[in-house]
Amino acid sequence: MKTLGEKIKLLRNKLTQEELAALLRVDRSTLASWEVNRREPDIATLCRIATFFQVSVDWLVNHKIEKETLPLRVPQIHEAASEYQSYIDQNWYKVITTAQAYGFEPSVVLQLLELNAKIALSLKNSNQK
Repeated sequence: MKTLGEKIKLLRNKLTQEELAALLRVDRSTLASWEVNRREPDIATLCRIATFFQVSVDWLVNHKIEKETLPLRVPQIHEAASEYQSYIDQNWYKVITTAQAYGFEPSVVLQLLELNAKIALSLKNSNQK
């Protein structure tokens, strides 16, 4: 069974550590420490990884429910993905779809958007003076 770090590295496939780290909004060294199982991402980052690669958090962390360990008197709750409202950071979704539409890496589009925001803020500040 693959570890979380091995799965992240497998999913990263053609992305460099720098590219995936930028997409996940973490340092490259942090991503590297996950891949060698020295550290683990927090739950919010696990969710971003799962969303980006379209896998479940359960699969990432090797979570399986052992039915034999459940008490017999506890009713089992059956969950369906459709019962949950999928939450994706809308700004992040725009970055990914824009990158795909123009054939760029999402990290490049993110940098352009950040630069655009800085320019807009700078222009706003200079117009207020």
